[in-house]
Amino acid sequence: MNPLLENFTESMQGVMLGGPLDIVQSIDTAWAHAPATQVAWLAGSLANAYPEAGRHYWAFRTWGLLVWQPVYLTLAGIHLKGLGIRPECISQQVSPCMVGGCRIADHAPIEDDENELLDITAAALRNGVSRLFSTCRETIALHPKAADRLLADYVMGAILHIKDLRPDWSTDETMSWGRRWLDALGLRGAGGLLRYRDHAGGEHLAMDRKVCCLVYKRHDGSLCDTCPKIPLVDRLAGLARQ
Repeated sequence: MNPLLENFTESMQGVMLGGPLDIVQSIDTAWAHAPATQVAWLAGSLANAYPEAGRHYWAFRTWGLLVWQPVYLTLAGIHLKGLGIRPECISQQVSPCMVGGCRIADHAPIEDDENELLDITAAALRNGVSRLFSTCRETIALHPKAADRLLADYVMGAILHIKDLRPDWSTDETMSWGRRWLDALGLRGAGGLLRYRDHAGGEHLAMDRKVCCLVYKRHDGSLCDTCPKIPLVDRLAGLARQ
């Protein structure tokens, strides 16, 4: 077992809260190669659990569940450990209404500085996303613009999570990394980060979402604090009160 990969998975247990991270000799199916039957089954489980939410929510949520872990693992590897985890070596554990936990094929992660690693891994991540989207588009009628905007939100969510663990990142640096990732993944304009100040004058960042995730359509759902359906001035005021 590669010691760098072993150390990485151990350190990520507290970051990736969706489930266990296991290193295995090899994986059967990489996340980007999820078969149409699995995509349809996951969407169907959401439809059974939340029939009132509608097909657009089922599609949006299915997509988000399938992409969030590869995004978080890729970005966390680079910015927290200086390691390029190969996205094609990641498989996921799928259960009703949930994708949580990964199996990672034993391999030697790429070691380099953050800038070089971003360029290397972003291309592989984007290729995987494109392949997965082709399956989702045919299976659950996912719109490409919505898919890109939802993906951008997960990228920005990962950046904000990493910032909490990187006290050396200033607000400007965090926004710069966010823009670089969006550009590298072909997502410019699909998402971003908002600056805001709390009532004490402290500066913070939040996601600048460009699409609603539609969770409010669930019987147990509501609008997110950063939902684009909320006027920007009201979003900023609400964030400042938190």
